[in-house]
Amino acid sequence: MIDYKKYNLDLHYHSPYAGGCSKNITIPLLAKEAKIKGLNILTTADLFNEAWRKHVKEHLKYDQKEDIYYFKDNEKKKEKTYFVLGCEVECKKRVHNLIYFKNFDVFDDYFKKLDNNIIGLDTYGSGRPRLRFNCKEFLDFSLDFNVLIGPAHAFTPYFGVYAHYDSLKEAYGENYKQIKFLELGLSADTHLANLIPELEKITFLSFSDAHSAYSYRVGREYVCCDLEKPNYNSIKDMLYKRKGKIEYNVGYNPQEGKYHRTACRSCGQIYSLSQAVNNKYRCTLCNDIIKKGVKEKAHEIAEKQGNKEHQQITNRPPYKHLVPLAEIIQIHLNKKQINHRNVLEKYNLFVSKYKEIDVMFNIPYKDLEKIDAEITKYVRAFREGFVVFYPGGAGKQGKPIICFSKEEKQKMQEKINKEIKLKTIQKKLF
Repeated sequence: MIDYKKYNLDLHYHSPYAGGCSKNITIPLLAKEAKIKGLNILTTADLFNEAWRKHVKEHLKYDQKEDIYYFKDNEKKKEKTYFVLGCEVECKKRVHNLIYFKNFDVFDDYFKKLDNNIIGLDTYGSGRPRLRFNCKEFLDFSLDFNVLIGPAHAFTPYFGVYAHYDSLKEAYGENYKQIKFLELGLSADTHLANLIPELEKITFLSFSDAHSAYSYRVGREYVCCDLEKPNYNSIKDMLYKRKGKIEYNVGYNPQEGKYHRTACRSCGQIYSLSQAVNNKYRCTLCNDIIKKGVKEKAHEIAEKQGNKEHQQITNRPPYKHLVPLAEIIQIHLNKKQINHRNVLEKYNLFVSKYKEIDVMFNIPYKDLEKIDAEITKYVRAFREGFVVFYPGGAGKQGKPIICFSKEEKQKMQEKINKEIKLKTIQKKLF
């Protein structure tokens, strides 16, 4: 009888060597912030970059018997932070994929044979390297090695596989069934992706894709799962052999994601897909380009694959929507930046006593009120589902609005719907 244990995983974020990322990201900082968040297993990220790879090797220790990598400063501690070797890569058409390795021997073999197919290795931004392969070539090449690969933020415009292809088979060829997981991305959730018939047997994963090491970014999306061990083999067994299981996914309400709805990329005005099509993807307010959203794209693909009624394809583990604690405090204090000094002061009061994940889902209100009663009111409202969103789209983040009753929530939702509708009819589309 296998003794499975629960672990919280975030296996997608970046190092200082990927474009647009914080320069203070380190393995020690990631390990520290993971404990604050309540994460057990992280990824090395950006392993193809030589400088980052050297840093990773300096700070990880390998237990050969258990086949586990962990932060070496945790060696004598009961609660370790474990790491899986991994990276995000960009194939032709700018499609991003995640790849994970059992150990450095496998990585070295893979890297050596891949070398001539990497563009701009160890240049700025090469933490997420570009490959000369298209998705099919990348998958076919990778099947000769003991690696795990799958689409990163699969529905995201510009860099998601479904932004460029209408099916995984079209993108990855006849071997597409060897793909066992798909990362949802911040603008999608299980409910949306589960409309697509070809994904029936593929596991959905939610990871942060963070560009900072701090706990208010890392783990903003994560997976809670049962594994035999916190290592590559157990994750692979879960995906391939159903040994262990996903307990639940945690992540943004997709309305908060930057690409959830079809919208104007300049002014952010929301459109239905039919409105965008009939207006030839030009905004009626500012005449800039309208970008198709993840919601509309997922519905479109579902219909092309035969799910015209938008029915859920199969039973999935629960998906828990999350507004991170620092963001809730930011809303309460009405600050523009999540890392504002006042926000972080309040945030640290909570996470110095409890893991953030427990604050958001588990700690009794009476205990949280001892830290800050006003913020606890907001946490309670979040837990009770009194959050509405002005939806994001075309690169503009959605905005969560916290209410304190069902009646207030309903009125706010009606106000948002009316505002979106009023704007779109200022100039007639039809």
